[in-house]
Amino acid sequence: MSVAATTHSHPAPRTSLRQHVRRAVGLDLNPLCRPVDRTYSRLVAALALTVLATLVVALVAALLVFGAGTHTAQQVVRHRHVVTAVTTGPAQSDDLREGSPRAHAPARWTYPAGPGGGTIPVPDGTPAGTAVVVGLNDAGNPVGAPKEVAGILSDAALVGLGTVFVLGLAAEGGFALCRHRLEQRAEDGWGSAWEQVEPGWSGRR
Repeated sequence: MSVAATTHSHPAPRTSLRQHVRRAVGLDLNPLCRPVDRTYSRLVAALALTVLATLVVALVAALLVFGAGTHTAQQVVRHRHVVTAVTTGPAQSDDLREGSPRAHAPARWTYPAGPGGGTIPVPDGTPAGTAVVVGLNDAGNPVGAPKEVAGILSDAALVGLGTVFVLGLAAEGGFALCRHRLEQRAEDGWGSAWEQVEPGWSGRR
């Protein structure tokens, strides 16, 4: 009875980032390392640095957006004054569909800068003569409430993630293009070398 031979496949060893860095700076003394291998390692190391730089830029951008949003909210709070206005007409829905929670109504109010009036946001269905709390700036004009911290954090996160996506996509595209050119160069070099070696290896002159 014959015994079937079993073969075990071993995955090809992968070059770690540390090995790529050593090869890129010329510390890999392996005699089988080709110039094209060193160039590829430099490409991998450059991609790693680009990814790190992208994360730093995204973090800085997010912090700047958060700082600017926080400053704007603080300025709104500092110059926003809450008064009671009285609507002078019925609320008009902001949406053509009935039952929309967003609506505006004409209103009048009194402020140290003098009496004022304008259109203010109110719940849909608010009748005329309703007292509504409204925020005014130093000039007595209606202003919205300052953005909450959650909204500022959301804006900062979107900017950070967008920066990572755009710069990361550009880096990956550049890496893929350079790798394709490098592989094409290696293939062309292998073909030229084989044309010189093949006649002597095969015995054909």
